Formats: sequence, C-alpha cells, structure tokens
Amino acid sequence: MRKLLSHTKSRLFGWGVLLFAVVLMTAGTPLYSQNYNRSNNSSNRSGSRNSSYGSGRNSSYGGGGYGSDYDNYENYSIRDYYNWGYRSAVGGFSIDADHIVRTAPTEASQKMAERVRSLLAEIPADLDAPTPLRKISLRRLSAEIRSCLATDRPIPDSVLFLGGLTGIDYVAAVPEDHDIYIAGPAEGWTVSETGEIVGKESGKPIFRLEDLLTILRSWNTEVPEVITCSIDPTPEGIAAVAELGALATDAEREEAIGLMDVSFTGIPADSRVAAVLAAADYSLKTISLGYEEVPVKNFPSYFESIKASGTANYGQRFWISPVYNKIYHGTDSLTWKLSDMGVETLTEREHFSADGSRKAGGKKDAQAVKWAANMSKRYDEVAAAVPVFAEAKNCMELALCAAVIYAKHLPEKSGLSLADLTDEAVFPASPLPAPAKVPGFSLSRQIGGKAAVSVTGGISINPWDAVQNGTALDAELDAVSLAFAGENWYAD
Repeated sequence: MRKLLSHTKSRLFGWGVLLFAVVLMTAGTPLYSQNYNRSNNSSNRSGSRNSSYGSGRNSSYGGGGYGSDYDNYENYSIRDYYNWGYRSAVGGFSIDADHIVRTAPTEASQKMAERVRSLLAEIPADLDAPTPLRKISLRRLSAEIRSCLATDRPIPDSVLFLGGLTGIDYVAAVPEDHDIYIAGPAEGWTVSETGEIVGKESGKPIFRLEDLLTILRSWNTEVPEVITCSIDPTPEGIAAVAELGALATDAEREEAIGLMDVSFTGIPADSRVAAVLAAADYSLKTISLGYEEVPVKNFPSYFESIKASGTANYGQRFWISPVYNKIYHGTDSLTWKLSDMGVETLTEREHFSADGSRKAGGKKDAQAVKWAANMSKRYDEVAAAVPVFAEAKNCMELALCAAVIYAKHLPEKSGLSLADLTDEAVFPASPLPAPAKVPGFSLSRQIGGKAAVSVTGGISINPWDAVQNGTALDAELDAVSLAFAGENWYAD
C-alpha cells in the first residue's frame, strides 16, 4: 500500500503572492492571457515564450525559448517537433537566463498563437466527432509511442491530446488483454481565440499526454507526495514591507519585497503541470484583489466586497483544492468509476510580523469566507471564462486517475507494465526551464489611502484519501463494457 507523505499545513498549501502568469503549453497554447486593470496601469499582458528543441530521440532542451531575447521570436519559430510536440509558452511572461519571470511582448504571443494554428495536423476523421465514451488502451498507447521513438517519427497530435479526451469517467484493469483502459467523453479539437487547445463542441481544454505522464512518473513510488504550488516571499522581504508602513505605495512594496522563490512538491518544477498550477494560483490572487476582471456576471472581487481596510502586516489567504466525490468499483475491483469532482476555494487569516515571520489563524473574515464560497460554487463558470482554472481542474482529474491506478494496484491486476510510460530512459521527457524566482509584487491594494487586506495562498492536489477511504461497491459496473474494436490505441 502506498503511503502518503505527510506535510505541514504551510507546505501543503503554500504561501505568498505569485507574480507568475507563465503558461508552459504543448502545441503552443496559452493557459493564461488576460487583461489586467491595475491602478494607473491598464494593459494586456499577453506574451509568449517558445521553447526550442532539438530533433531526435535523445535530444534535450535546446534554445531556452524566448528568454531574454524574445523580441527575436522568429528565430525560435521553426517546427522543432520533439517528443511532446510543438512547444511554446504564451501567457504574458518569459523566463530570462537567470530563470526570473519577465514580461514578454503581446505581438510575439499573438504571432506564435497564429503559428500554432498553422502547424496543427488534420484530425483523423474517427477522432473528430464527439463521443460520450472514448476508450484509450495504455498498452497500445505505449506501443504507439515506442514505435514513433524507434523510427524517429513525431508523436502524433492525436496521441499528445489523448484522443481528444475532455474528461475521465472510467479506469479499468483488463487482465485478459494485459491492459489498463481509461475512458471518458471526447471530441475533436481546435485552437481557441486565446490560443488554448479545446474541444470543438464543448470548448473545454483537452487532456494532455504530457500531464498524465508527469503525474504517473512523479507518483511511481511507495511514498507519493501531495502536489502543491508555492511562491514564498523571503523573511527579509516581508520585514522590509512591514517597515514601510500601511501608507506605502504598491510600487514601494513591490520593490521592498524583492524576488520571491517558486517551489513545488509532488511534481517536477520544469513540467507543464507545475506551470498550469502556478498560473492558476496567480490568477486566483489577481482575481481576488480585483487586478483581473472576470467576464462573469455578478462576480465581485474580494477587494470590492471588503468593508474595512486592513493593516500592512495583516492578510488573507485563499487557496484551491479539488473535492473528490465517491469513487465506485465493480465486484472484482477491476473497473472504477470516477464521479464528477468539484474545486473548492478555502480561506484563513494570515499575519505578517515585522521580523519577517508569518502566522496563520485568528477569527475568520466574513467577507473572505463569502468570497471563497462564491468562488467554489461558481468555479466551473469562472473556468469557462478564465481557461487556466479549467486546465488546473484537468490536472486534478488526471491526479485522481493516476492515484486509482497505483493505489488499487491496476498494473499488477492487469499484468501490464507501465515502464514504457514511466521510465524516462525509454521515453525521455523534454523539461521546460523551471521558474526559480518571480519579481517583487505588492502584497496589498490601497483603499481610501490605507492598505487593504493582502492576499496570499496556494494550490494543493491530494486524491489519496478519497482513493483509500472514499470508495463504494456498485455492482452495475460489472455490466459496463469497455471492450475494444479494431487494433488502434483508441476506440469509441
């Protein structure tokens, strides 16, 4: 039985405001491209960073993308099609040579998105139509990938996009085929106006092979870690901000806080999953503080709803986490049905001391509780308007799928080795440059000449309790047929 590595609460949910809207996407798609409305500074922060990869089976990360030279984006726009497919980051920021997040130009972002549209391959006819249940064989998928690697062929878009899956309803061990199937609704894909790869019918983000393998590889251990994202202001930075006092300007606080550290648990920092969560966490903060306007009716920010301003050393934390509902299994525990999941926003008070220390606790803020509840209730509605939240939910669903596979011993029950998928010696990952620092960011906004309550937080994904303790028998699953027709790696 796999054991869950324990974490302190501060490590589990992370601290700090995240000045990080980088979107590290396969197929050149942006996760995050929003308009910010900040005091005296309203701008569209769309940008782009294209990662350049060498060709060939054992190539590693090459040119570093735009980096500090993103103005010359044309130099990086060749079709270097390595294991994961087209690579670029479109999201308003680039990572420079020191791995510090920097702003990227809007024009580069737009031109790169246009290029992605021109590079996507034609969708196979049998994958282009929507279906309520598309089945994917992990054994056959693995064989397809191995064949591509052995012959130096690009991994097809259909593989990179997991056959157009937009959800996962079933995970099943199939001993007679020595296989594991995952199955759920699927459809053809397209590039949205803002550059995401989404379903043609639903507009939902398409699941990615890269994200599935990142989680399978990260949790291929007896002690899997909880997946978290954390951006930590240094104690020195916090102390410097506290010394400024409540009437300091946003710009003064930004300079005082200095560079903040980016960290993750449970996943590699250079993975796409890490970037998705970081961008979602950043968006949660900017939305709550009213820096980002959500095009959703009657959805005020926390900043708009607070009735009294706080002080410079007092703050509020918001963090998001999945809510996994009951998981059902058949009588032989081979077929598992994943119920619809939600995403909740949680909140608590946080205090910053003059010496740079932080402490959570105290009486809850009524307006913060109300805002968090509204964000939880309307998460899917917000995610439809701000795609990064939908991408984060996809990662949460993939995490549940991977946890079921491992915790319920489906490889052993099916007789399928996942080595081709989990062993980087067989299928090497192409890491992205991991962000190590983010520039200083104001911890609060001004209200009536005083400092408003600051906002910090994080993201946590922990499906293990649900998988170990939230299961129930559903004998009707014995009648569910996931049988394959044909020899392809997918079937409807």
